Amino acid sequence: MILVAVGTSDNGFDELVEAADRAAAALGAPGLAQIGHGRFLPQALHWERFLPDSVFRRRLAEAHIVVCHGGMGILGEAMRARRPIVAMPRRGITSAANPTNDQLALLRRLALRQPIAVCEEPQALQGHMRAALAQGGAPVDYWLECDIPQRIVSFLAAQVAAQ
Repeated sequence: MILVAVGTSDNGFDELVEAADRAAAALGAPGLAQIGHGRFLPQALHWERFLPDSVFRRRLAEAHIVVCHGGMGILGEAMRARRPIVAMPRRGITSAANPTNDQLALLRRLALRQPIAVCEEPQALQGHMRAALAQGGAPVDYWLECDIPQRIVSFLAAQVAAQ
């Protein structure tokens, strides 16, 4: 099963939902799309605007792949659930009102350390989904440890040593 998630942006993410729906139809793969405030209504995928947390977590645990935007919330949830991830970044002008309008840099950086497939163009989504589905829904090992406390200790130790 495919789980598509677009987050809570007021504008939805029709480009991702439409590409995922087209790919699911071509691949003959069932799934569910959480479309948020989007206007596009999937034909091949079942859809809901928003799912209650308990239902979303259950669907996430059942998913063979997660196709999502580049938001930290969904990425973190999918990583903790050890699901294969195909992420397509929102693209746009970043501003104070829309600080996460362009997710490409974050996804590229994250993909350097994590086994996340970054799909930069909607027409490439089917190939990414095919590759992820070929894994058969096997759990993925993500590095989820945080080394920030150790970095702070090292930084402070270096500052003290320099004095």
